[in-house]
Amino acid sequence: MKLSFEYKGTNVSYHLMYKKTTAIAINMDHGTVNVVAPLGTSVQTVMDKVKGNAPWIINELYQYHKQSNKDSVLTQYTYLGKNYGVEIVNDKDVDKIAVKLVRGKFIIQTPTDNQKEIREALLMWYKDKITIKLKERLKVYGKQFQEVPQEIIVGNDGDILFQAQNNIFYANVVLGMLGIEVIDYLLVYGLCGLNYPKEQHKDIKKLKEILPHYEESKEWLEKNKAQLLL
Repeated sequence: MKLSFEYKGTNVSYHLMYKKTTAIAINMDHGTVNVVAPLGTSVQTVMDKVKGNAPWIINELYQYHKQSNKDSVLTQYTYLGKNYGVEIVNDKDVDKIAVKLVRGKFIIQTPTDNQKEIREALLMWYKDKITIKLKERLKVYGKQFQEVPQEIIVGNDGDILFQAQNNIFYANVVLGMLGIEVIDYLLVYGLCGLNYPKEQHKDIKKLKEILPHYEESKEWLEKNKAQLLL
């Protein structure tokens, strides 16, 4: 039996089987959630058990898909909130892999069929683009603050989405997937934290003053963060 539920904007599907057992068990198998329940257990009881483990399940699915995508190139990528297809052009005459976003899709010109190398070139493209975009947006909002970061570092650390520390902004490359309004929210939130590290009331007041509708971006991020994968 296939069932599903929604947790903070993320739809979670799982397969339910009944067997002679004493307790409900939840297992992950190659990105599939399998649940085994004792004979006679109500579907609602199973649902409550699975929902109670939703944070763990979503994290496991995230880690699985992250690993699955690690060495392969997808057929579609999201950039600044919009989806684009991918066209790979094999060209033995070029020296290195080149990534361009033209005519509504990613064009990847490559002398190799190595999926890992192509994917790394695509990630580097994202890294360069989001670094430039963050610097552009910082020019827009930085003038409203006394303290601004001296450096922006973009990496691929899955544990960090966006963080201000020691006058440096650390950003995950997946920020390139976000719409500008969500990028602005993270950037301004980071600036507020940098300028008011011990004054949360000023922090939030300044954030709302600059971005009156920031809560929409915050809510979107909370619902979709687990799906931000490159």
